[in-house]
Amino acid sequence: MGDEVDGVPGIQHLVPGFGRRTALKLLKKHGSLENLLNAASVRTVGRQYAQEALTKYADYLRRNYEVLALRRDVDVYLQEEWLLERDTSNDANVLSNFFRLLEETNKSTRESRSNFSNG
Repeated sequence: MGDEVDGVPGIQHLVPGFGRRTALKLLKKHGSLENLLNAASVRTVGRQYAQEALTKYADYLRRNYEVLALRRDVDVYLQEEWLLERDTSNDANVLSNFFRLLEETNKSTRESRSNFSNG
């Protein structure tokens, strides 16, 4: 199905009519995307438009799946202090100062580039 928020378009953008219901029905029947794509490569798994889409866009679907899959082989170490609630009363001031610093840095960078290109 892709992920609109992450900017990964799904098959429905390539094949009108291949929507959420079709995808869920086929995935439920075959258990996984890889099983579905493997089955589609050797036999008919659904209506003609779905069959053609699965065979034509198999690599695209595998790549999207890989991009959107959460990594489970990464060791994550958390320190307990990171999970404790902290005082947020000063956040507005800190952010305001940070944005002011960024603005000054950008202005300085633009002036430097202008002086360099004119000099």
